Amino acid sequence: MKVQKIGINVSNDDTKYFVLKSGEDYDYYLRCMHEYMGERFYHNLEDDGYMEGVLKSIIENGKKDFNEFLKKHKYKASLKNVYFDEVLVNLRQIHHMMSHYILHT
Repeated sequence: MKVQKIGINVSNDDTKYFVLKSGEDYDYYLRCMHEYMGERFYHNLEDDGYMEGVLKSIIENGKKDFNEFLKKHKYKASLKNVYFDEVLVNLRQIHHMMSHYILHT
């Protein structure tokens, strides 16, 4: 799947790495959502309230295994330095682009 390139704006590397992890988790969630929800997938993808909850859950759940992600990719960062508001803004942007692509192609 080829989608439009987007810019990710963050204040530091710690936040950048968390956005990368969250993007991977979002992709995994979408794949599972599509597999298990069937036709409801498209309805839920368009439901802003539902997806806002999903994005916030991705961030909260991502905190638990962030260190594993860092170790796997040989990054150095700390949760203490992550700006989670920036992560949410960037996840919303990723979601908007992905949902538009999925729903309109």
